[in-house]
Amino acid sequence: MTLKYFNDLAYEEIGEENDETILFLHTKLLDKWIWTQQKEGHEKYFKDYHCIFLDLPHHGESKSEEEFTIKKSSQEISEFIKDLISSKKTDNINIVSLGLGSSIAIEILNENPQMISNLILSSPEISDFKEMKELSVTNRLAKTQSEHLNEKPDQFIVKAYLRYYGISKEYYDYMERILERSIKEEKEIAYESLNYTLPKDFSKEILEKENILISYGSKEDLNCTKSAIEVKDLFKNGKLIEIRKGNHLWNIIDWELFNTITSDFIKSNRIEENPKIRILE
Repeated sequence: MTLKYFNDLAYEEIGEENDETILFLHTKLLDKWIWTQQKEGHEKYFKDYHCIFLDLPHHGESKSEEEFTIKKSSQEISEFIKDLISSKKTDNINIVSLGLGSSIAIEILNENPQMISNLILSSPEISDFKEMKELSVTNRLAKTQSEHLNEKPDQFIVKAYLRYYGISKEYYDYMERILERSIKEEKEIAYESLNYTLPKDFSKEILEKENILISYGSKEDLNCTKSAIEVKDLFKNGKLIEIRKGNHLWNIIDWELFNTITSDFIKSNRIEENPKIRILE
């Protein structure tokens, strides 16, 4: 796939000849490489769709000069979606998101609900309140990293990330890209991600939206579980599922299950019974 740009946003695409679009938004600090198994599974699972794999601002090959914020990122990606809808002469698109990508997707939904058909929010990260930036825990984490982690060899840090996400060493070269980011930029992204709170001004129409699927893995940290339940409580007509023994990057680890659930939901808003999932709606 050829790398393309819309303004400062970098993306790759497959199935451009199809009318219906799925936009994939990745989690924090990583980039569009996490959708490798979705790209490779296109012919089997998504052959009728135009699939776009986007680098969020300040991630991957997207160019960024301003400070990272979820609000700004959602506005930039909304402009990309508007251009896409106009060029394809369609009404809306589907969004599949993970972690930080889910926060951005929620903001896009709130500002431009008409642009989204089906919305899949995997492992959302929602905070109960927003810290003061100067007192944020991310400042302490950044200080610890600068004092201790940066003394460790790069190989140690990359392997630690692989263990944290539970993925194999075949993704080492991809994960190594994290080291290219400055501590300042990493702190900005972490602060925004850890302090994201849900909008207070959702319209009744948005709150009653049915074609929303929320998922989380049973092996993720407690915040993702709590966040997924909180989002489901907000969108009461949405569907909530738990991935048994799943973690944050279950789209890589159990990609066949992820692809099946995603394609089934986008096609028919249907979730098939499966011993690997627990339906909580």
